[in-house]
Parts: sequence; C-alpha cells; structure tokens
Amino acid sequence: MLLARLMLLVALCGLVAACAGAPSPDKPIDVNTVTLPAAASAAAEAETPLSRAVLNAVNAFRASRNVAPLSNDGTLQRAASVHAADMQLRGFYGHHNPEGQGPHERVLAVSPTFKGKVAENIQIVEGQTYASMSDEALAKALVDKWAISPAHRKNMQSSDMTRSGIGIARSGDKLIVVQVFSGS
Repeated sequence: MLLARLMLLVALCGLVAACAGAPSPDKPIDVNTVTLPAAASAAAEAETPLSRAVLNAVNAFRASRNVAPLSNDGTLQRAASVHAADMQLRGFYGHHNPEGQGPHERVLAVSPTFKGKVAENIQIVEGQTYASMSDEALAKALVDKWAISPAHRKNMQSSDMTRSGIGIARSGDKLIVVQVFSGS
C-alpha cells in the first residue's frame, strides 16, 4: 500500500513538472482598436427615438438619485450602435465580440484619441409584449431591468460617468440595446 502511494506521488510530480513547462493558454492577444466589424458598421443605426427615450429614462433614474444627467455623445453612440448590430448579425451576446474587441476598443476604433473610462450595459429582450410598447414605456422597462442588477445600476448612477451613447438593433420581436458610458 505504501509502495502504491509512493508510485502515485511520483507520477503526479512528473505530471505537474510536465505541465509547468507548457505554454500558457492565456497568452495576451492583440485586439483591434482601429476598425469596427464591417458588416455591423454598415448596418448600425444612427440615433433613434428609442435610444433617445432610453437616455431620458436613464437620466430620470439618475435624477432620482441626485446625479447629474448624462449628455449624448456621438462617439459613444456609434460604438454602441455597431456593437448592437454586430450582436444581432453574428448571433452572440456579450461585452466582447468574437475577436475580443470590448467597449473600450470599440470607442478607440471610432475615436483614436479618446481618453477616459468606459462602461457598458447591454440587454436583449424578446417577445410581442416589448414589440407593442411605446418607446417611452419600453425605455422605462429596460432601465428598470438594469436597475435591479448591481453592475448595471452602478454604471447608470455613477457620477464619474458624464456621457453616453445608446445603440439599438431590432430583428423581428428581438431587441438588442447597448448603452456605453464614459467619464474622465
């Protein structure tokens, strides 16, 4: 029994030693900060009535917490719109696209001299209930859902965040909303 344990220990040490020399799978990758996905860039919508309603609803939420309103920012709006269109076109959901490009990289692709913090809220909603709502009612519902999530709520009520852009992508009764925040 002691011999079996000793042999197992020797085998495990050999396995650990072999793994120690293996290259790391977490090797940093170069992420594109120069261009946005072409198809999504072409499909992205400019500011919409719903995006304006979402900004108004977020600003109402901020006002209820004595936080100054966000101003609309064209650079952030473009980055948000392209990400919403990209998720819709390629069928993924997340803050990073399949190539690893995240909110900050997308903003840099729109404005290479951009400086500042970046945060992002995203949400996908589906169903006829949402499709039949007015922009104002839908915007309030979206903000109410973000407000119950600690991370999303933090982005919405942070006084460090002073500017915002909102992207919308629709496909049938599926709606993708991206809000990008920035501050100094």
